[in-house]
Amino acid sequence: MNPELDDLRLAVDAADAALMDALAQRLAAARAIGHWKRAHAVGAVDRAREDALRARWTERAVAAGVPAPMAAAVLGAVLDGCRAEVARLVDG
Repeated sequence: MNPELDDLRLAVDAADAALMDALAQRLAAARAIGHWKRAHAVGAVDRAREDALRARWTERAVAAGVPAPMAAAVLGAVLDGCRAEVARLVDG
């Protein structure tokens, strides 16, 4: 093995762990929102909020040097998963 490459891969592994932690935090927040929406008879999906998130992610991606299509794909997957979880909680 190559020690330099191993160190670089460790950095990728650390970033992956941080991403997973962030996903877990986001899912926990989405679940809390789902419980609130169910208690207050609010629909599961807020398209205006999702549109605002997409715009904000695109802006942040560009500023961070992340390709916008990559950020859009990640956000799309995150929204799909969180939307499904919120719908499950709201709709029972």
